Amino acid sequence: MAGSVEKCFGKRTAAPIGRQSPASRVRFVPQPAPVRQAISEAQRPDRLAGLDLLRLLAALAVVLFHFGYAGNARGTMQTSFPLIAGPAQYGFLGVDLFFLISGFVIAASAHGRTWREFALSRVIRLYPAYVACMTATALVLLMLAQGSPAVSAKLWLANLTMVAPAFGQPFMDGAYWSIVIEIIFYGWVAILVAAGIFERRLMTILTIWLAIAFINEAFLQSRAIRLGLCTEYAALFASGILFQRILSGERRGIAWLLLGFAFGLGAMHAFENERIFARLYQDTISFPVLAMLHVGIYALFLAGVTASRWIPASPSVLAAGALTYPLYLVHQQTGYLLIDTLAPSTGAATALVLSLAILIAFAYAVSTWLEPAARRSLRSVLGRLVPTDRPTEARLAHSR
Repeated sequence: MAGSVEKCFGKRTAAPIGRQSPASRVRFVPQPAPVRQAISEAQRPDRLAGLDLLRLLAALAVVLFHFGYAGNARGTMQTSFPLIAGPAQYGFLGVDLFFLISGFVIAASAHGRTWREFALSRVIRLYPAYVACMTATALVLLMLAQGSPAVSAKLWLANLTMVAPAFGQPFMDGAYWSIVIEIIFYGWVAILVAAGIFERRLMTILTIWLAIAFINEAFLQSRAIRLGLCTEYAALFASGILFQRILSGERRGIAWLLLGFAFGLGAMHAFENERIFARLYQDTISFPVLAMLHVGIYALFLAGVTASRWIPASPSVLAAGALTYPLYLVHQQTGYLLIDTLAPSTGAATALVLSLAILIAFAYAVSTWLEPAARRSLRSVLGRLVPTDRPTEARLAHSR
């Protein structure tokens, strides 16, 4: 998908039932006690401790992929880790887990909001950490990099938009391609909310989206459709949305049918990764392992939702979940440079541990101190664009 983003841009929900109108109310079916508790938490996405931990796991999988395999395989990092390269190959699937979680959380988050409130909540959630981490990466590149990208004011300003390739500039960090996919997904949700059909016609929308995704990925292979409609990852986003609907009491068979189709479409995408690996890395990955991990992603997700029944949303758990996003944003380019700088004097293993500790500490500082302050400032400005009633203020204040 990174390649699709580069080529298209340039070079490199279910609602809590009690709050629905009678016309749109979905009938509940009995659920086991642990699942009922998980549903209660699922309707408040900022309190799902199990998914907070899953986000961290997904981020660490991507970090393992870049540091243990991709950096050296693509020549962007000189230090290699042959002992972990094999399992690290599959760490890119952490992004798939991110997208599955995102579909679930956004389906719940969009409920009860106008499109403007939803859009502003996403800006408040994404932008402060992004600016902090992108700027930190630029400073590290200025200090340590001896080559591309050559940091300039033009590059930094283009990256402030979050879609730098649209302005003829590369991403400051290669991991940002997935943020573009998230933004496009959020944009479509905002449009559907504005049209008043996100909840009322959700099953029809998902049916059409998954059908387009299947046709494009299996036959057309259109880069424009792939990017504009997120068809490469539609199965994962849709699966998250469907899980949220089903766990909220959706009983129609169409939801289960669509979930099964989305699972199969996601498996098709997982196997397509063999071709991508051959092109990008001149390497192969195991089909059986990919199949097992695709099933594992769904199993992990369900375990995370159910485990929220027992895992308290303690400050430490919430802090672990909060540092996931800045860690993902800052780890790749900065991590490559830190490891290569430290490895000659400390050895590769120590350089890896020290670099990871530095990155996690920075991500924690961003999520704990810098990001909350920046969000408050941004909220005070953007909050003027929406009605200033107390419910709206409360929703924006708890944007996640």
